[in-house]
Amino acid sequence: MDISIEKGPSFALAVADLAAGETLLAEGDAMTSMSGNVNIDTQRMSSGSDGSTIGKIAGAVGQMLAGESFLVNHLTARGEAAEVTLSPTLPGDIQPYNLAPETTLMIQSTSYLGSETGISLDGEWGGAKSFFGGEGLFMLRASGQGQLLLNAFGGIQKETVDGEFVVDTGHIVAFEDTLEFNVSKFSSGWFASMMSGEGLVCHFRGEGTVFLQTRAPNAFGQAVGNQLPPREN
Repeated sequence: MDISIEKGPSFALAVADLAAGETLLAEGDAMTSMSGNVNIDTQRMSSGSDGSTIGKIAGAVGQMLAGESFLVNHLTARGEAAEVTLSPTLPGDIQPYNLAPETTLMIQSTSYLGSETGISLDGEWGGAKSFFGGEGLFMLRASGQGQLLLNAFGGIQKETVDGEFVVDTGHIVAFEDTLEFNVSKFSSGWFASMMSGEGLVCHFRGEGTVFLQTRAPNAFGQAVGNQLPPREN
């Protein structure tokens, strides 16, 4: 499978060239276009996981949504080569990541766009539900081998950590599990926390890669919401 990124970084589009019989997994709303010979199998999955790649994705996200179902598109080229394009909901960039068997990647759930079938996602690892609870975010753990697509609100910044690194939780896209981490208030003072919103940051330690997004969706939503007129009852 060959995947290229076009129209980036502001309005990125992922273009996947599938050989006959190849399958691309995609977040339910990500498919933008596809060749006529692509079979799309959309499964509404509940929170249980059956151990398959699809089941693990559905189980992870279903648990996050407190039992609600989740749509996963299974896009397969029938008979001959085909093209599929994917795009995220928010304007921003897309970052391909080649996952190796010896590496595990932690992904902020809304930053998952798509992947090859050799990759499994797990949302039931310890801390998946509470990792970024204050920001309303959840983490997926990706393992296996193949290409993975990350998307972001704004641009994606790749940081190579060797030592200590601190990031506002709203700006995290993904990070490698070779890094140790803990989430805490930016300041122990209540005034500082109040003035900085949630005031949650993640402290990374060790060696590994962190992917950041240059804009935080929650902060942007609050800024826009404050400018809107009040709703009429």
